Amino acid sequence: MNIVKAVIFDMDGLMFDTEKLWEDAFYHIGKDFNVTLDAKFHMRTIGITEKNICAIFKKEFGQDFPFDEFLYKCRQYMDDIIKKGGLKQKKGLKELLEYLHSNNYLIAIASSSKRKRILWYLECAGIDKNIFQTIISGEDVTNGKPNPEIFLKASKLLKAIPKETIVLEDSNNGLNAAIAGEFISIAIPDIDILKKEVLDKVDYKFESLLDVIDLLKEGE
Repeated sequence: MNIVKAVIFDMDGLMFDTEKLWEDAFYHIGKDFNVTLDAKFHMRTIGITEKNICAIFKKEFGQDFPFDEFLYKCRQYMDDIIKKGGLKQKKGLKELLEYLHSNNYLIAIASSSKRKRILWYLECAGIDKNIFQTIISGEDVTNGKPNPEIFLKASKLLKAIPKETIVLEDSNNGLNAAIAGEFISIAIPDIDILKKEVLDKVDYKFESLLDVIDLLKEGE
């Protein structure tokens, strides 16, 4: 592995245990709109922008499907759960962020979510947003994952080249974006079932973010 100077985090399903919340919201709110949204349908929407998710809904349920209203209610459903029970962090997140910060790595978030939601999640989790040199949202790019634009923009702002930058992802779309951008790709699976053809191309597959610390220590 090349010397690592920077680490880029995806957010949903990678930093926070939110993909299951989205899945539950899809299922429960879908009933209000007379559509059946199961786990398989939800997986089709993981790691992509709201614009692309909207396109999937319109194609599946017709152009008249009130996607904006549906998404608003899904967010309300999730936010109520988070406000009551807190935002669950993925295993090793706190330790990895502390390690990266203490050892002067460049750190970024590159998430398909909107910036307002990214910042709110960080606040809910008690994570200082200033630990990240840059935060890129789905609103900041033209092309969502699996296009590598979001990661390339983040690395450019970090002033780090892809071959010296780790991208941490849990989804097929995100990993394909990291691979296309020639980053050091690390898969940490969540609920998205990672395809064999994707896993065959990634540089590493780990069980948790704690394993990333061990990898970095080996290269130092």
